[in-house]
Amino acid sequence: MKPVCSHGNPNAMRNLSGAGIRPSAARTGLQHLRRTAIAAVLAVAGALSPGAAGAADAPSALVANGKSIIRSLSHSVFTLLRDESDRRKQEATFRTLFAMYFDVPRIARFVLGRAAWSKATADERAQFLNLFQQYVVRVYAVQLRRHRKGKFEIVAAGPDRNGVFVTSRMVGLRSGRPFHMKWRLRPSGGTLKVRDMVFENVSMSINQRREFASAYRRHGGTMAGLLRAIRTKMAELDRQ
Repeated sequence: MKPVCSHGNPNAMRNLSGAGIRPSAARTGLQHLRRTAIAAVLAVAGALSPGAAGAADAPSALVANGKSIIRSLSHSVFTLLRDESDRRKQEATFRTLFAMYFDVPRIARFVLGRAAWSKATADERAQFLNLFQQYVVRVYAVQLRRHRKGKFEIVAAGPDRNGVFVTSRMVGLRSGRPFHMKWRLRPSGGTLKVRDMVFENVSMSINQRREFASAYRRHGGTMAGLLRAIRTKMAELDRQ
């Protein structure tokens, strides 16, 4: 089973992993990590509330807060990467950030596919959701840990259907060229959460759906087979 974060460009994840922001003391950054994330979520919740602003100001407020969410996420991730803490502790924090900033249940259902989701039992769905979070975090943590240099920049943002898009780039990479990403955020639970990331015109969610669909077919077209395949791949990553 291939890692779900592969997306057709062999250098894409390496470039993504090399992104960063201006270094700060790891200890200080980690102390403020959770407060920064919560502040961003509360700001977006305020923008989504009916009394937050007039109708004319609502779209611009939503876009501004979408940018704030992505800045907060990038700061939290790369502050964590510069910390020298235990790998398991890092991955636990990555998982917290993933759940906080991403619409994990919606992404997981999309990635699994409607047919497979409808056939799965409640217990199988719960297992898949849990393993999906662990697996994605494990794969990204392994990749991101290898590259800590670079600078993260937001270059554009605007309304995107009922949500917001934010376009960013990483500069100062070893490749010598910027690497572009587009973040698609949608309202979820009174705030904005990331629904998809597009790396150099390749959708992460669509690519992951193809990867999981292929694994599902290869392992008998059953949830039990897919769950075993994910656990096997995670065990392989543990040995790296």
